[in-house]
Amino acid sequence: MFTIIAIEPKPRKKRNYNLTLDDGRVFSVHDEVVVKYQLKSGMEISEEQLQTWIWEASVKIAQDMSLNYLGYRMRTRKQLCDYLEKKGFVLAVIEEAANKMEEYRFINDKEYAKSWVQSKKTGQPAGRRKIAYELKSKGISQEISEEALTTLSEEEELKQAIKLAEKYHAKYKDLALREQKAKIAQALQRRGFGWDLVSQALRQLIWVKE
Repeated sequence: MFTIIAIEPKPRKKRNYNLTLDDGRVFSVHDEVVVKYQLKSGMEISEEQLQTWIWEASVKIAQDMSLNYLGYRMRTRKQLCDYLEKKGFVLAVIEEAANKMEEYRFINDKEYAKSWVQSKKTGQPAGRRKIAYELKSKGISQEISEEALTTLSEEEELKQAIKLAEKYHAKYKDLALREQKAKIAQALQRRGFGWDLVSQALRQLIWVKE
């Protein structure tokens, strides 16, 4: 058995307390754990109780940090898990916190993927392949990615391809015609547009013959 000799608020850490034992060990516990188990100085505890409190406290702290992290913009489950890992949480705590965030719909990979595809319809032009790559890099599964991409029509993708082609058309207007077309095509392909769409976009441009 061990004895709690002090419970003190952690400096600059809201809702967290330092729990000091008579054997010299110091642990961080969440205020909900302190209240739930009525922790106080002089209280005797077992190692099993201690480990339970540490686990619950870690999960609560991870959840609080998750809420703060998710408050700025939408994130994927992978992004949240990577963030918590960088903060030093063990995998079991990370999974528990992420599950809670999903349960309360603070993270939803399907909604994230749909929103990401939607943003590409009006934002910086990107083709289907690039969008799929971006979603994969953010931890979105292939199944969810493919489902989200069904909301992007060929007409919408072509519109973005033309928008990008016009930008590079202006940039390379002083080059020879063949070189202009090659560079524009390469630029569009780098942004994930397939060759069929690249060809259609090139045909929409007004060319000045040499």
